[in-house]
Parts: sequence; C-alpha cells; structure tokens
Amino acid sequence: MKKVSLFVLISLLAACSNNSETVTSVPEEGKATVKVMTVTVAAKKVDCVGMTPMRCLVVDGSLFYQHIKNFDFQEGYEYRLEIERAQRYLNSPAPADASVYEYNLLQVLSKKKVSP
Repeated sequence: MKKVSLFVLISLLAACSNNSETVTSVPEEGKATVKVMTVTVAAKKVDCVGMTPMRCLVVDGSLFYQHIKNFDFQEGYEYRLEIERAQRYLNSPAPADASVYEYNLLQVLSKKKVSP
C-alpha cells in the first residue's frame, strides 16, 4: 500500500513540474496583452442584441458587438483591416456588460465597393 501511495505522489509531483514545451508566457502585471489581427468587415451592419437592440458589424462572418476605435464604417464597402486587440481591464474584473478587450484600427488594408 505504501508503494502505491508513493507512486501516486510521485506521479502527481511529476505532472505539476514545469516543462519548457508547455509553459505559456504570462503578461507582466499591469501590462495589457496585445494582439494584432487582420479581419474582414462585411458591407452591411446587421440587427443584433447586446444589452439593448443595436446594429453590429459582421467581422470574419460573425457578429462583432464592440467598437473599433478610429474606424469610420461606411455601408456598401467591404473592408480588410489590421486591428489591435488590447486587454481593457488589467487590475480589476470586467463589468458584466463590457468586453474584456478594446479594438483599435491600425490601418485599412483595402476598401472595396460592394453592389447591393
């Protein structure tokens, strides 16, 4: 019985050890995680419901409930954008009705007129 207990204890300790292949980087405390993304924005906003009924962008085929800072959407044009996603709440939890992330336009890669 002692051998089985010792084996289980050693197995648990081995499972908890650091393995350089599986360690993920954690952002420094107080610094936001930032991700640069290239996305496609559809030519029309669609009806959606967040906290209230609203109009959402369609980004990469999915509803996009957030605002992209510095992006001036014009209906009738399909956009290819380079955007930055940054963590908004670093030292406190996000409110229940808010996104954890904020989005900023880096550049408009293309703007193509789409016929109705």
